Amino acid sequence: MAEYAVPILSDPSIYERNFNRLLMLFPMLAQACASPAPILPGPEEAGLDLEILECHKFTLVVRISQPLPLPTGPASTTSMTIRIYFDAQVAEVLAYQHHRRFQPKYDYPNVDMLHVREKRRVNEFLGEWLESRLARRQRLLVSA
Repeated sequence: MAEYAVPILSDPSIYERNFNRLLMLFPMLAQACASPAPILPGPEEAGLDLEILECHKFTLVVRISQPLPLPTGPASTTSMTIRIYFDAQVAEVLAYQHHRRFQPKYDYPNVDMLHVREKRRVNEFLGEWLESRLARRQRLLVSA
C-alpha cells in the first residue's frame, strides 16, 4: 500500500496576499500606531473587529475577531493573532483560537493531531477568511 503524501504548496506569497487583504479590509493599519484607540472596528459590512496588541516601528501585532451566531462559550468568536511586517509587506498567523507558536512542520501522527504543515494551513485559512469578508463587503456595497 502506498503511503499517503500530503500535497505541499510551495507558494510563499500567501503571506504577501494576506498582507494585501488585511490592508484592503483595514486601510488604517499603516497609521495604526499613531492612533490612541487599541480597538479599530472593521468595515461594518466586513463583520470583523481588529485589536492592536503590539506596535513597533516595522511590525504590528493585531487580533482579528469575528463574532459568530452561537451561544456564549469558547466557540462564540473566531479570532486570530497576526503579526504584520510593514517593511517586508507580509502577514503571518501567530495564534489561532487556543493554538500558538506553530512549527513549520510536524511529525504525523502527533499528540496534538496537528496537520503536517499546520502553520501553512492556518495562514491559508486566514487568506480564505479575509477573502470571504472582502467578498461579503463587495456584495453588500453593490446591493446598497
